[in-house]
Amino acid sequence: MLLNVTILRWFLLRPLMRQIGCLSLYFALGLSLPLYSQAQTPVYELDAIKAAKFNDAKGMAALLRQGLISPNMRDAKGTPLLMLALDDRSTEVIYLLMDTPGIDIDAANRKGENALMMAAIFGLMPEVRYLVENKAAIFNQPGWTPLHYAATTGQTEIVAYLIEQGAQVNALSESNTTPLMMAVRSGNIETVSVLLKNGADLQIVNNQGFTAIDVADLFGRGEISEGLSSRWLKLYKQKYTHMVMMPPGK
Repeated sequence: MLLNVTILRWFLLRPLMRQIGCLSLYFALGLSLPLYSQAQTPVYELDAIKAAKFNDAKGMAALLRQGLISPNMRDAKGTPLLMLALDDRSTEVIYLLMDTPGIDIDAANRKGENALMMAAIFGLMPEVRYLVENKAAIFNQPGWTPLHYAATTGQTEIVAYLIEQGAQVNALSESNTTPLMMAVRSGNIETVSVLLKNGADLQIVNNQGFTAIDVADLFGRGEISEGLSSRWLKLYKQKYTHMVMMPPGK
């Protein structure tokens, strides 16, 4: 069986073209440049990663416009471009990618984190709002949620906003951890207060046997522990007793 000459030239010359990164060689041989599939070489991936990290919106736009990369490209660690841009607060690239047709706005990294979760933990309120209102990003999902992440770093404004949009206040992670527990750990009293005002449940116990009050004790959040214990007494008409034996000195 005779091989198609164009296909033969493609496979023979492809390694050379990758090495020198010369687009003109494709066209000189009369070969078409496929979008996303064959074009996404390590050279272009590296350019895209640099553009994401250094807020090079012009460079990123050129790569996308020419079809050299997919907006859903990931780095070697499995992190989507949008999340790389968020990590480095590359604002122009963030909005460029969010508005690129075909972007998977809810794509997660290998840890199960998505763009909205990272925007929430970093306190990027404009990006959180844009993802929710303009891109319909999912915020109620099994396991860790954007609300957990916002609570982790005490992002009170984002916590309040997500709840307003319908985020589940008592969402449970795989370890039965609640946003309230994460807020307590952060030490941000205002964040804790917002969650409590919106129905955060003090009685939930995580897989380690800890309630939010236990978490406060474990991380030395004395003022929060005192406040939550007082609330417990008011709600349940009895003093709080630890669900598990606490470490010495706690």
